[in-house]
Amino acid sequence: MSTNRSLLVIGGGILALVALSIVVILLAEARGPASFEPGSPQEAMQRYLAAWEERDYEAAYGFFSSEIRADATLDQYESQARAHGDGFQGGETATYIDNVEGEGDRVTLHLTVEQFFDDGGLGGSSYRTQRPVRMVREADGWKIDEPLIGVESIPFGEFPI
Repeated sequence: MSTNRSLLVIGGGILALVALSIVVILLAEARGPASFEPGSPQEAMQRYLAAWEERDYEAAYGFFSSEIRADATLDQYESQARAHGDGFQGGETATYIDNVEGEGDRVTLHLTVEQFFDDGGLGGSSYRTQRPVRMVREADGWKIDEPLIGVESIPFGEFPI
């Protein structure tokens, strides 16, 4: 009799974990993207990330500062972006803007990037990194002031010619 009782307790525990996992997933999906003040550096970064996700490389390139665009053409950027592909294969990426440091026409956004990987079983794994991104305000709004492919910093020498 105690064996049946133990199996019921274990089965109930597993069901409770599955139910909790479903609730967490539903709540995370219901959150949706953050809303930022129009014209803010956070909103510019959010729009850049949306263009990157849609593989609209021309729009993404437009979010770089004039100094960055002077060092790499749109064709060079597109070539590097296509070579990069989807980055981490087999997973999903979420990027969060944690805070803004600085004031005036130059700020640094602090991002948290999470990659989620499905291991094919009941679980999965995730990897989290934090990343600062320099931004500068130009006449037409906030721009990213470093070369990025997605949110990865890529030195100019790595842009193909």
